[in-house]
Amino acid sequence: MNKVPKIVVALLASLFVTTAFAQPDEPAIDPGAIAALEKMGGYLRTLQAFRVQVITTNDTVLEDGQKIQHEGTADILTNTPNGLRIHTDNDRHERLFLYDGKTFTLWGQRLDYYATIDAPDTIGKLADMLENKYGMDLPEIDLFRWGTAKMDTAAIIGAIDVGPAVINGTTCQHYAFRQDDIDWQIWIQKGDYPLPRKVVITTKTDDARPQHTAEYQWDLAPSFNDAAFTFNPPKGALRVVLEDTLSSADANE
Repeated sequence: MNKVPKIVVALLASLFVTTAFAQPDEPAIDPGAIAALEKMGGYLRTLQAFRVQVITTNDTVLEDGQKIQHEGTADILTNTPNGLRIHTDNDRHERLFLYDGKTFTLWGQRLDYYATIDAPDTIGKLADMLENKYGMDLPEIDLFRWGTAKMDTAAIIGAIDVGPAVINGTTCQHYAFRQDDIDWQIWIQKGDYPLPRKVVITTKTDDARPQHTAEYQWDLAPSFNDAAFTFNPPKGALRVVLEDTLSSADANE
């Protein structure tokens, strides 16, 4: 019987030990990437009024795993703390969200249905109420939560500075972040106006890894008046009731 040379045995043993016990490195967190995110959030919270036009791309995963891509737009005008107008348009629906500090209206323009409810006195409180009571997220709500306690960086388990990049002619710094259920990237404008210019979010809980992409064009001195945030129902529009999902859930318990 032939014996395996000792040097081969040693190499195989070394390979086994390396394979069996080596562990992947924990995701690195670059403090500079976290600081850039916090600086951007802090700057956004200083803006009194702005208009941002957003081009969005969203993946829908079919039952067989194939991904279908849908594009859309969002035109957002805000006058903090209590003026908000959002118009969204995509392949599936067109909607107008209006908030004047007292009432909130959602108008489905293609169906010509609208719902109006009493609202709290700030955009942040409105977003919380819509999410918690009606199961609704305002489009691009992160723009109003960066720089607040709602965007806790403790959830980030990985953060890297990818490097410089150009988004639609604007020089940016590109960062990538990891959380338990999502990976996301953000391109932040360089200089005195650290605005988000692009965001890509990848969902990791779905094997197909669907993505949401948003690109932003900013106007920091928009023209508007109070009428921009109020709703005058068009002739023939049908008023409906916005379903209170919280009360519905309590009634079904």
